[in-house]
Amino acid sequence: MPRFKALKYREVTTILNNLGFIQESGTGSSHQTWTLKRNNKSYAVTVAFHGTNLEFRPGTLGSMIRQSGFSKEEFYQALKK
Repeated sequence: MPRFKALKYREVTTILNNLGFIQESGTGSSHQTWTLKRNNKSYAVTVAFHGTNLEFRPGTLGSMIRQSGFSKEEFYQALKK
């Protein structure tokens, strides 16, 4: 399996936006919820915001990808749209 590069906050939010996710209104915390309805299912991705230049840890990034309902390849491909 190919190794994927670490992503920063802006890259992840760009991907989610390109995949059709919508950011829910914030609660004033350092976490955001992005939602998507697809194929009669709802998906919610929680994104931590601790600075735009910080890379997400591999486990955190993997969790966001799983929450999105997309494969790792589809998730990264959305960055190029």
